[in-house]
Amino acid sequence: MSATIQPVISVVIPAYNREDVIERAIQSLLAQQCDVPFEVIVVNDGSTDNTTQVVSGINHPQLRLVDQVNQGASAARIHGVTVSQGNYIAFLDSDDVAEPHYLQRLYDALLQHPECVMAYAKVGEMNGNWHQEQALPETDPNGVLADPLVALLQNGCFTISMNLMATKAAAMKAMQGRQHVLASNDFDFCLRVALEGPYVFVDTITIRIDRRDDGIGKRFGYRQVSFAVVVATEAVKLSLRKDKAVKDALSSRVRLLWPTAFGQCLAHKQWSFAWKVFMQGLKWGKPSDVKQVYWAVDHYVLKNRP
Repeated sequence: MSATIQPVISVVIPAYNREDVIERAIQSLLAQQCDVPFEVIVVNDGSTDNTTQVVSGINHPQLRLVDQVNQGASAARIHGVTVSQGNYIAFLDSDDVAEPHYLQRLYDALLQHPECVMAYAKVGEMNGNWHQEQALPETDPNGVLADPLVALLQNGCFTISMNLMATKAAAMKAMQGRQHVLASNDFDFCLRVALEGPYVFVDTITIRIDRRDDGIGKRFGYRQVSFAVVVATEAVKLSLRKDKAVKDALSSRVRLLWPTAFGQCLAHKQWSFAWKVFMQGLKWGKPSDVKQVYWAVDHYVLKNRP
C-alpha cells in the first residue's frame, strides 16, 4: 500500500505452513472489486515451510507480510489487527477464497447501517454451493441482527471461517487479551464483538471455504468444544446481562457442549480445562446431563474413541 493512500479496509490472513494454498487466498483478495482502498496483511505464524517465500514473491503494493513466532491463529489475527491501518477489519483464512465482491458487499452493509458494528454473509463450498452447516439466525427485514449475543449462543458460530467485517474499534476491543484462546477463537471474537452492538447480514456468498485435514477443527476438535464452553460463559459474564433470553441461550449452549468437552478433555489429560468445563456444566446444566456425561466418559476415556 502506497504511503500516500490510507486504506479504509484491512484484511488479515493468519498463516501457518500454507505454502500450497496461501497464494490462492491472497490473489482472491488482490482481485477484489472494491471502490475503497484496502490492504492485505499476511501474518506468518512461525511457519516451517516456504509460506514466507511464497508471500514475499508476490510483489503488490497492497500486500504486507509480518512475522511472529508460532502462537496460534488467534494471536496471529490480533497481531494483524494491531498493525492494520484501516478503519474496518476483515479476515480470510489462508486456505479459503474470497469472492470478488467480498469486501464491497460487507463494507456497503456497514455504511448503510451505521448502528451495526459487524457485517457477515453466507459461506460457500469450493464448488460454489452454500455451506449448509451454517446455522443462520433470523434477522429483521433489513438484515439487522439486534441481539447477536443471544443468536450466537443459540446457533453457535454462524460466521464460519471469520466471514465478516467489523469496525476496527469493535475488533480491537474484542481481541484485547485473547491471545490464549487457542481454539474457537472465531466464536470468541464474535461473542465479544456482539457486546458492542448489532450485526447486519448480507444475503450472498462472499467466501468459499476449503475444509482441510490439517485445520484446527480437525486437529484439535477437543479444544474447539471445550474453548467454546469457556468463551461463551465468559462473554455472558462480561455482558452483565441477567435477562431470561441470554440465560436460557447460554444454558442451552453449555448443555449441548459440556458433556462432550469434559470427556474429551479427560481423554487428552487436559485436567485444568476439564475442571473449568465441569464447573460450567454444574452451573448452567441440569441433572439430566449426567447421562450424556456418562456416555462421553465411556466413549472418549474408557473406550478411547475419537
